[in-house]
Amino acid sequence: MASSSTLALELTPGIHLVTTATCDNASSDPIPFIIDGIIHLHVACILHDHTLAAFLPPLSHSQLYQWWEKRLGEVSANERHIIVSVSNVSERTTNLGLAAPWAAEGRGWPVIRVPADGHGVPQAASVEISGVVSLATPFSQTGPFRAEVQKLFVHPMHRRQGIARALMARLETVALDHGRWNLMLDTEVGSAAEDVYPRLGYERLGVVRGYGYSPLDGRLVDEVWYWKDLRKMGRLVEEEGREKE
Repeated sequence: MASSSTLALELTPGIHLVTTATCDNASSDPIPFIIDGIIHLHVACILHDHTLAAFLPPLSHSQLYQWWEKRLGEVSANERHIIVSVSNVSERTTNLGLAAPWAAEGRGWPVIRVPADGHGVPQAASVEISGVVSLATPFSQTGPFRAEVQKLFVHPMHRRQGIARALMARLETVALDHGRWNLMLDTEVGSAAEDVYPRLGYERLGVVRGYGYSPLDGRLVDEVWYWKDLRKMGRLVEEEGREKE
């Protein structure tokens, strides 16, 4: 069978960059697991935190799947970099009584069983995607050094393990590796993330009033924007252990 380009993801606990790879067996394509894991944590953040994140309830699995499928297509086109956190299911910090968003459709939290290999995986374990962030790197001759941080999500059942910081540290490394040092991002005014980004070295720029509809009650909410120059403003360093937040 002829080989083809697909996406690859290391399925061991840790922070991983989704990359393009060549495979000879279509059945080894990890895209369904990647997307299903990401959209479940995306929706969990909307329902649990009322995050302003592109979609409003009622939330359609197929619609979110198609949306993230396009984002992963941008990885292959080198227009976006996606970084995920993979965690052992046994490391959930809480269950919060959270049912999977589409449990009524027979869809549980997406997990995958990773067999022991005697090397990086010493014993079989069930893993899941516990966090994600992406870096949009659109074409621009006037600003080839700019990029936008988008869709930083940490699963509600994997909080307070330093995942957000670890994701952002890897993202900043990837950004510099691709010559992108001027980063911008936004979050809802009053959200928990509004306190997180300054701790990560991002400078508050200003607020856009009436930026979007809240998934909680449909009211217009404000959005605050942040900026960081990775050449001057204390780039995050990837660490062996995760700092508790």
